[in-house]
Amino acid sequence: MRILIVEDDKNFSIVLRQELEDAGHTVEHAVDGVEGVLRCIKESFDFVLLDIKMPKLDGINALRIIKKVRPDLPAITYSGNAGSGEMAESLRAGAIRCFIKPFSIAQLKEEIERHYNRDAGT
Repeated sequence: MRILIVEDDKNFSIVLRQELEDAGHTVEHAVDGVEGVLRCIKESFDFVLLDIKMPKLDGINALRIIKKVRPDLPAITYSGNAGSGEMAESLRAGAIRCFIKPFSIAQLKEEIERHYNRDAGT
């Protein structure tokens, strides 16, 4: 599965990338919402992970744009300091799940696999 991580925290993106690559996924990284949107428009991904709090374009608004172009692209949002309103807003924007940092990488991987396998009909 090809996954795009949209994350402005370099260290966190490295950890996420390594964990997902160790699970057998191909992982790309965008440093902010603008780059994430552009990559989702130009490239093909099976899943996108978006931090909610980012410079230039936050994860919620980036997800809204992505969903207009790629409505079937599954997305998970997350944040270390988002309130319940922002979490609910990200779900309304099209996220299948919103995690609070720190979250379990194992739980994230399970959610990705569960959604992917459900859509694949397995």
